[in-house]
Amino acid sequence: MKKWLMAGILAAVGAMGAATEPRTLLLEVRDVPAVAQQEKGRLAYNDYNRDTVLSLVRNTAFVLATPAEFAALKRDGFHATQVMESADRMQLIKRALYGPTLTLPAIYHRYDQIVAAADELVRTHPERIARVQLGETTQYHRPIYAYRVSRDARQPQDQPGVLFDACHHSDEIMGAEIVFSLLQKLVLDYGRDPEVTAWVNRSEIYLVPVVNVDGHDIVTSGRDPRWRKNARDVNGDGVAGIFPEGVDVNRGYDFNWAMGGSDQPDSERYRGEHPFSEAENRAMRHLLELKHFVLSVSYHSQGEVIYYPWDWRGLPAPDDALIKEIAGEMASRISTMEGHGTYAVSPGGASSQSYAWLYGRHGDFDFIIETGKGTHLFAPGEVPGIIAANLEGVKALFARMRGPGLAVHVTDARTGQPLVAEVWLPRIESNMVDRRTTEGAFGHYWRSLAPGKYDLIISCAGYQTTVRRDVTVAAGEWTPLDVMLRPE
Repeated sequence: MKKWLMAGILAAVGAMGAATEPRTLLLEVRDVPAVAQQEKGRLAYNDYNRDTVLSLVRNTAFVLATPAEFAALKRDGFHATQVMESADRMQLIKRALYGPTLTLPAIYHRYDQIVAAADELVRTHPERIARVQLGETTQYHRPIYAYRVSRDARQPQDQPGVLFDACHHSDEIMGAEIVFSLLQKLVLDYGRDPEVTAWVNRSEIYLVPVVNVDGHDIVTSGRDPRWRKNARDVNGDGVAGIFPEGVDVNRGYDFNWAMGGSDQPDSERYRGEHPFSEAENRAMRHLLELKHFVLSVSYHSQGEVIYYPWDWRGLPAPDDALIKEIAGEMASRISTMEGHGTYAVSPGGASSQSYAWLYGRHGDFDFIIETGKGTHLFAPGEVPGIIAANLEGVKALFARMRGPGLAVHVTDARTGQPLVAEVWLPRIESNMVDRRTTEGAFGHYWRSLAPGKYDLIISCAGYQTTVRRDVTVAAGEWTPLDVMLRPE
């Protein structure tokens, strides 16, 4: 009997994608066998599949099907039951992804709720948190906010920067909940929790709970739980928010832009007409003009994996060993939903996405964390566990914000004024990446490094170039290096 069932499953691989009549049934399929969940399996979940398997969490799938497909599943031994029948496809999708109410569960937050709660923290703790507007959205001109948390948030600090952002993809709303929870923890636990207090005192922390504000609103307002891109009216017909319009905000950065995403407007990965065509990407670019970051995380879903830069046609990033080590430290702290292991790590591609751009252009070790598994909109009972697990990963990142590495401070030898100087480590960096620079306001450049000896070349237009050889980076915290450049 087992052999017959297995043969039936394997023989039916791909059958769910061949329907010629409308799929008017929403099915719940329990106890999905492992073989059917595999990449080529009959009930495999794919992030971009809008036709059949809408979610697959803890061996339970929600599937769109025709009556014939429903009968075939039952005949082949699957535990399938009908949840809903409708000729309105959107109603079926809403039932599968939002749940029985067909609306967003209350455990999730709308953007206006996040902003209102964060603004209250700004009002009651002005010394700890400040709001910074980065720009406005492409379609509806909603404000995109970052929140700065530090020992004195009323003004920029001369401290190493760390960034947390979420919702480049608007249906991946779990990330917004993680960043929002972290924001509250940083502000409310400061002075009460020694660990959190140390994080805030040592670093300048920026949090962007929602990058893609327009798209996030489409999902959280209950209009369309599938929405991934921003809300731009790409075809110019004056009607926005019609699936699948919009631009994939996480394919719009200018590092190897043409290698990433798609040039087809109806693609889920449409990258826009040119790099930074979207206001959401320009808002993040503006943030990098305000602050340089040592480490950062961009939350996505799903997959329970941490992607790091990069695999560029078989070539690793110049800092590959250290980046992979940090990714592994975070992943080892984040438990999977099943609780039987921790997140995986993997190099990602080197094109057009935020982590490749932040590392390639700005020297920021950025990581994409794909939270949860099997869907983008998790059932209310799953949300607290996913948040708690990912906040454990945050602890590993903040441990790295202590060092080791170099804290290079470059000033004018005559005036003592800080300089925007290029800091090049020729033994590590290649032409794959842009040269790194100090921050103009303070003249500082923080660089995560493994303990050891390094050569540095420090240069600035109008000044004599300085070479420092065999600079020792000690284990533990940041190793300071003061460099005074003399005018030519």
